[in-house]
Amino acid sequence: MKQHRARQGPAPSIWPVTLATGVGLAALGILTSWIVVVAGAIIAAFALVGWIVQALEEASP
Repeated sequence: MKQHRARQGPAPSIWPVTLATGVGLAALGILTSWIVVVAGAIIAAFALVGWIVQALEEASP
């Protein structure tokens, strides 16, 4: 009988999509308005911090 091994990997996360949205918005803002650049940068920074915190929580025993 085959035994299934526990699959280890990162948990599903919304942070990569949020980071991509922020970076894309900031890039779009370069063409349009500095306000859009700032909004994109804030979203990207928030997503990066959230992603790092989630990764650290998963890594801790």
